Amino acid sequence: MSRKVLVPHITKVELPEARQAIPHVHAYLRERILDGTLRPGTKLSQVSLAEQLGVSRTPLREVLRMLQEEGLVQIEPNQRTRVSVLDPRELDEIYASRVVLESLAVGMTVGNFDADARQQAAEQLAAMRAAAEAGETERWFVLHSAFHRTLTCGAGDTMQKQLRQLADRCVRYIRIYQGGEPNSWHKAGDREHAQILSALEEGNKAVAQARMASHLAHTALKVLSDTSPDYQPTAVPLATAMVGSAD
Repeated sequence: MSRKVLVPHITKVELPEARQAIPHVHAYLRERILDGTLRPGTKLSQVSLAEQLGVSRTPLREVLRMLQEEGLVQIEPNQRTRVSVLDPRELDEIYASRVVLESLAVGMTVGNFDADARQQAAEQLAAMRAAAEAGETERWFVLHSAFHRTLTCGAGDTMQKQLRQLADRCVRYIRIYQGGEPNSWHKAGDREHAQILSALEEGNKAVAQARMASHLAHTALKVLSDTSPDYQPTAVPLATAMVGSAD
């Protein structure tokens, strides 16, 4: 009999009811990958993982599919699964895509950024600051995602879906940024967020787009510098140049 290979640091997920297995297991495994508990390259045996989590393999397969769409796991043709390795070229290209698409969406929002959206964005920004100061990382991420969607609320559903998918694939890289600067990671982003919001409130399309591009590029280039110092970014600088400067 072959020896069962357990997945390290994985425990049973307490489910309120069986039909809620997918969202709860997805949230649990996603966080274990993002916080580094499941390190890049870790093999994930579906048999062992299902048993350890206390779920059947059917919902687990759907969870792994969702994590694959987020770029967090790789499922090979033989159904062997492992945590995705950090890929500098992937980061470069994902952030370049965000630079172009999210800058476009910000431009589409100028002229449609009404009083309700302004108030909502201001409240989200204030809540992000409070969460960062309190060290509430998970709350900050929820607010951060909502804030970016408010800044791009002029875009339609199709573009919003693309923006969310790209943003989800960036979370693990932002976590690296946070880990490298535990006491100051939020300060540059906070300043840049406020600048984008200000440009939107002023109705300055070119500046709003350029500031969004600069904000996203800053994060990408910082993480690339920290994690892959020998990698020469190409996609992010090209995308940023396409959007233009705020000067």
